[in-house]
Amino acid sequence: VMEIAKHGVFMTPSVVIDGEVKCVGKVPKKDELKAWVRI
Repeated sequence: VMEIAKHGVFMTPSVVIDGEVKCVGKVPKKDELKAWVRI
């Protein structure tokens, strides 16, 4: 939680990948997750 707060994110759920905030305040869709991790 503290690591995510370092990025200015104070709302859950949130996703931070490689130091970049990808999603805040919602559950990302499966396609979004796949694109972010390049599966």
